[in-house]
Amino acid sequence: MHHSPASDAAKSDSAYPSPPRVHWTVILLLLASAEALVLWLFPSPYRNFASYVVAAAWPTYLCIWVRNVDPRSSSLYWAVASLVMGFGFLFSWLLWIVVIFELREELLDHYNRREAIPLRLNFYLTLFFSFIYFQYALNKIAHEKHLLVHPVTAEPQSSVIA
Repeated sequence: MHHSPASDAAKSDSAYPSPPRVHWTVILLLLASAEALVLWLFPSPYRNFASYVVAAAWPTYLCIWVRNVDPRSSSLYWAVASLVMGFGFLFSWLLWIVVIFELREELLDHYNRREAIPLRLNFYLTLFFSFIYFQYALNKIAHEKHLLVHPVTAEPQSSVIA
C-alpha cells in the first residue's frame, strides 16, 4: 500500500519546521538576474568572486536551514570552507561537490528517518542540477506540510448550480 508523504508527515506529528517554500524557477530566475547584475556592476578584478558568492547564496542558505533542523549536520562547514577558498581554486569547486552530496545525505537522513517522509533524490539530477533539484523536492514537501496545517475546505453553497 502506497502512503503519500503528507499522510506520513501527519502520523509523525513532527515538530520540525517546513523547508523553504520557494519554487525552483523563482530561485533560478533570481540567480540569473543577480548574476547579470554582478556582471554589469562589478569591475573585472572582483567580478569572478562576486559571481561565485551570488551563486553560493542559496546553497549556503539551505545548509543553514539544515543546520537548524539538525545541529549535527556538517554541510555548512563545507560550504564556508569553499567560500573561504574562493572562486579561482579548483579545490573550492571540489569542496562544493562535497557540499552538494553532504547536503543530499543530510536531507535523505532527515526526511527518511526523523520525519518519516519518503524522500528519494536521484544521483544524476543531484550531480547536474544540485540545489535547484533539492529545492524542487523541498518545495513539494513544504507544500504538503502546508496543506496538513491549513487544509483546503470547500465553501458551503446555499443552492445547487444547474
